[in-house]
Amino acid sequence: MTHQRILACGDNHGDSESLEKLVEATEGEEFDFIIHTGDITNAYKTDLETGVDQLQAVEPYFETLAERGTLVYIYGNRDKERAFGGSPTHVSEEYELSVGHRLQAGGELTVDGQRFTADPADAGPEDILLTHSISQEAFFQSSANAYFCGDTHRARQFKTALNTGYLHNDKGFNGAYFTATLDDDELEVAVHGLGEQWKGFVCPDHQWYGRQFTPEKFGCGLCKFGPGRQFSSIAFIAFEKATSEEEETASIDELVVAARDGVVDDETFADQFRSYLKELANVDRPHPTDPLKPAESPESLKRQ
Repeated sequence: MTHQRILACGDNHGDSESLEKLVEATEGEEFDFIIHTGDITNAYKTDLETGVDQLQAVEPYFETLAERGTLVYIYGNRDKERAFGGSPTHVSEEYELSVGHRLQAGGELTVDGQRFTADPADAGPEDILLTHSISQEAFFQSSANAYFCGDTHRARQFKTALNTGYLHNDKGFNGAYFTATLDDDELEVAVHGLGEQWKGFVCPDHQWYGRQFTPEKFGCGLCKFGPGRQFSSIAFIAFEKATSEEEETASIDELVVAARDGVVDDETFADQFRSYLKELANVDRPHPTDPLKPAESPESLKRQ
């Protein structure tokens, strides 16, 4: 029987103050694993030299955290320089952390008897899946024992999957970290704000989205901003599942069935996803971020 106490966090974006607050808040606590879901630095939005400085500034806090549990981390998209053409340099090529266990993107490692993998297709029922960017399919239907990810800055939980949101965001605000207990196929999660209270809740209009975590003053992100950001990535997944190399279009009905089968099997989700697809099928010029666009036949879409 699995019983693990886990500290999960991520997306500090080069900010060491948020990690200092995390270290202070967890003083005296012990964990089986401490997991960082990536974007340790902000090299992509600053420059490589600054990113290396940020990595060095973060290291002492990682060292303290590693005294409280086995530290496992993965890098994120911001941990490399912005490059126009060619191969961007990663911060780890200039400076290597001397603490913790790095999980390579797409790789796997076993530490203290626990196998971690960064490949959703490789995740078994006793593994912990850890990626930076979220896999929508894995988040809702992962075969892993637990799944931790970051990147979206929208913290939420669905069964044993947890997106850690952010420790420090682009607007300069500190976020939150999570303590979790993993028992077989259950993940019990508590959220802890850095400086302000955070809450966990399920929106009655978007229950399929999972349990959301936000500062006390905020509500459902989908109610405020709409579900389009979520649906765009799901639409691409559904299109891939509903078509073959010979097929260039898919009907709305086929896309809804594929999304329910491969991502979210929920009636309310299906209704909302169908409405999103119908809007795409009726616009003359789809938004550049939408993966699909109207096809020649009514109620059908093709790849953007």
